[in-house]
Amino acid sequence: MTKNLFGTDGVRGLANEYPLDTEGAIHIGKAVALQFAGVGDHIAIGYDPRESSKVIVASICKGLVEMGINVIELGVITTPGLAYTTREGKNFKAGIMVTASHNPYQYNGVKVFDANGDKLSSQIESRLNELIQSNIESLQTGSLDKDNSLVSDYINFLLGSVRGLDLSGKKIAIDCANGSASDIAEKVFKSLKVDVIVLSNKPDGRNINQNCGATDTSELQKIVVEQQCFIGIAFDGDADRVIMVDNLGREVKGDYILYILALANGIKDVVATVMSNIGFEKALQNKGINLIRTDVGDHFVIEKLKEDGLKLGGEASGHIVLFDILATGDGILAAVQTLKALSESGKTLAEWCQEVRLVPQAIENVELIDKTILERAEIKNWIESKKLQLPVNGRILIRPSGTEPVVRIMVEAENAETLARDFANELKELLEA
Repeated sequence: MTKNLFGTDGVRGLANEYPLDTEGAIHIGKAVALQFAGVGDHIAIGYDPRESSKVIVASICKGLVEMGINVIELGVITTPGLAYTTREGKNFKAGIMVTASHNPYQYNGVKVFDANGDKLSSQIESRLNELIQSNIESLQTGSLDKDNSLVSDYINFLLGSVRGLDLSGKKIAIDCANGSASDIAEKVFKSLKVDVIVLSNKPDGRNINQNCGATDTSELQKIVVEQQCFIGIAFDGDADRVIMVDNLGREVKGDYILYILALANGIKDVVATVMSNIGFEKALQNKGINLIRTDVGDHFVIEKLKEDGLKLGGEASGHIVLFDILATGDGILAAVQTLKALSESGKTLAEWCQEVRLVPQAIENVELIDKTILERAEIKNWIESKKLQLPVNGRILIRPSGTEPVVRIMVEAENAETLARDFANELKELLEA
């Protein structure tokens, strides 16, 4: 019986433990080769700068080469940069990104893209999951080459998406999370002629996402106020998500960014997940814009965008997908497109955010290894009872994390923090019992 190795965004787990140990990574390489390519074909691979990435990449490449694949290693690159390169590069049949995104350095993971730079459907993920755990015979020896120059093509693509945008005189602070954006983001924003203050751009293998980036904007908020910046921009470890800070030092999450991009581009249908705030949905409705919700995970958002032929979607956590430009979440792309919207509207980020009144939202995590427990009748009955305790228009969502061994409790209500904390304590006691 095969184990499900895929979570909400690719394979994710502790580095050096199956399937992210040497043997598991070789199997991942062989499985990707068998699913997407033939002998003599090319596959691209890139990674974030956490300390385990190079070892995992070497093992994946070994599996690919043993299947006759010609591998091009791109070096450190953002996840969307890898997706773009896969789509636009030298007839790549697939792209592989080694990253654990926003997670601490002890974790790592693998994200796979098809020849179009698209994330995989659930059906292909399922097939790949079976292949990874099967015995695949080696075919013949391929080759392994390195080409860091392809990163420059991705930078030019980002700048081309906002051609003519001139931000001279604007001061912007960016936080690169000591991750994949550490070199790329600075080059992009300096090309837009802004005065750039760069934070957390010195990766040492272990400081990725550590008290910085999209998961912790406290230092960025402080710098934006102290240096009187126009805006602050924070990326996560692989730069597929973005969180912003307005000139008053307030954090601006994905719902606000989606609202700005929808209005600035005349979009009438936006795709977001069940985690997006009800206040965001009402703000869109007030502008005649429809919100379509999906399960949590940007690949569900992308599937819906593709299915319905839509252009904009994302998550409150900062995954923003501008589907007609690039078919995956791209933090830097979303940031430059938002700057373009601000420039053309003449409004500041703070002024835009005044149009959206979010309901207070709080999230608590409860440790849970065996997530099947959530399917038990007593847990489901408990969840239904909590819904009855919420105030009018309140909302509760309890779901297992796809990337960590926890269950997340999200509450939207005026006293959200207190309720979420109380519910989390109750759930802990129930699980222990």
